[in-house]
Amino acid sequence: MAIQLKTTAIAALGAVALGVGAYAAFPLSASKDMAFVTSGPAVLGYVYYTGLYGPMPYLVDDFWIDTFEVTNAKYQEFVTATGHAPAAFVDEDDLNQKDQPVTGVLHSDATAYCEWAGKRLPTEIEWEKAARGVEGQLYPWGDEADYSRAHLTGDAPITVASYEGDISPYGVRGMAGNVSEWVSDVRVAKGGRCFDGGADPRKETPEMMLILAGLKEMNGGVLPEMCLPPEVDPNPHIAGEPCAYIKGNSWNGRDHMTVSSNRMWDYTNAYAEFVGFRCARDE
Repeated sequence: MAIQLKTTAIAALGAVALGVGAYAAFPLSASKDMAFVTSGPAVLGYVYYTGLYGPMPYLVDDFWIDTFEVTNAKYQEFVTATGHAPAAFVDEDDLNQKDQPVTGVLHSDATAYCEWAGKRLPTEIEWEKAARGVEGQLYPWGDEADYSRAHLTGDAPITVASYEGDISPYGVRGMAGNVSEWVSDVRVAKGGRCFDGGADPRKETPEMMLILAGLKEMNGGVLPEMCLPPEVDPNPHIAGEPCAYIKGNSWNGRDHMTVSSNRMWDYTNAYAEFVGFRCARDE
């Protein structure tokens, strides 16, 4: 069952005057295990249409989020304690090291682990605020596309604490690279891509056209598959199948997927060697 979003959008960008600027100096509150994200408005979303509508302010309640992605060691504690099925790659030496993020888990596996730990999966909006702060910076570290700060290459994930530069304003680590992450949002596809449905006004804006033109140029003259609209998607979802959102780039992704607003998706009964998760809890 999908966790209900506790978030509502402010009606217009003019609502910044209601207090986004006042949160610019928000306190950093991070422990070894979890970071505290204060309530209030945050500029989220992007003109890039695989994500939240925006950029615009959203209101987000207080919550805590894991400082690091859940590791193989922590997931194995859950498996041992509950008898839950192990991760799919438990016997793969390049994916099963104790301090690597756990991968090869279904959306339901991630949900079950978080519940066992007394937590839950974060919503997409919570995840994005934890990554971007309140002023809508493009990456966890700021607006500069410095891809050297995150693990975006190689053949496998690395230990969760490896890249100190991949850190958000709240002290959350590894949100730009290493592995992508399941979030709680689940949708039922009606054919085409796994979106909420309905027309997206960003597709026809001048800003959107510039972004798509740039992506096309970087991709050898064709749009990356993730940018294709539903009617030309070569791999459409099966109508009625549940799918869940995935946030953050990984060692297996492309550079343009590193922006924190980017959204991916997959069937809830699918897993991958580059998708893990972290947990959140209410204040």
